[in-house]
Amino acid sequence: MQQNIILTIQDHLKHLPGSEQKVAEYILNNTSAVINMSAQELAKKSGSSPAAIIRFCRSIKVSGFTGLKLLLSANLGNVDTQMYTEVENGETTAAIKEKLQHRLIHVLERTNENLEDQAIDQSVEELESAEIIFVYGLGASSLVAQDIYQKFTRLGLSVFFTMDHHLFASAIGTNRLKGIFIGISHSGTNQETNALADLAIEKGLSVIGLTADADSALSQKSSILLLTPIGGEAPLRSAATVSLTAQLYVVDVLFFAYAAKNYNETLERIQDSKEAVEIVKQDLN
Repeated sequence: MQQNIILTIQDHLKHLPGSEQKVAEYILNNTSAVINMSAQELAKKSGSSPAAIIRFCRSIKVSGFTGLKLLLSANLGNVDTQMYTEVENGETTAAIKEKLQHRLIHVLERTNENLEDQAIDQSVEELESAEIIFVYGLGASSLVAQDIYQKFTRLGLSVFFTMDHHLFASAIGTNRLKGIFIGISHSGTNQETNALADLAIEKGLSVIGLTADADSALSQKSSILLLTPIGGEAPLRSAATVSLTAQLYVVDVLFFAYAAKNYNETLERIQDSKEAVEIVKQDLN
């Protein structure tokens, strides 16, 4: 699918060096005009340099300034650039729906670009051989950890999940089973997640990191990295909304990859799970 270049620039904006930030901000504020500019004109208008424009294109993974202008032109032809802004005061419900639609489509496309097939395949192998799975995330990431807990418990896998990091540490410390640790942190810098990852490594557990920063502390500790796109902060935290969507999408890919490799057993376990729930319902009634 064609890259949504405006949202891509917004995603990278806060992570760019100063000279490239100037280029990015000028493009976002003057998108239509930039399409008809040369690199030298853009450099002068943005208070930057032609070299910075080249570096900027590399940073957002676009093949040169001409390619950038083509993507900008294509985006302008599809939707008003106001649809790419953060939700504003007095925004209509229709506009909110359209803005979130653009952002969610964009983040799913970029997640597919970042998420390596080999990393998923290796994670499935770890899940298959593990006797216990420890999964931890804090804040919004705890919702993702809980999703992993729910999905794989239904398949008969032993999954340990709690938001209490002291209890979590105790569980890892006393564990004698062959296990893996899945740490979830969008930034990769959460102190509790990284401390538990260190403990897991000390106890001989493999670490799978689900994060957006390939250079983060969590990434450095992970033997397998499930990478999601970076995203900038926003006043109403739409960035948190889309990062959570990306993480949940990765979990779904991992779940279906495991199910596809263990197809008949997965169907049997899901059926057993449904029957067990029905038995409890009948007893309660």
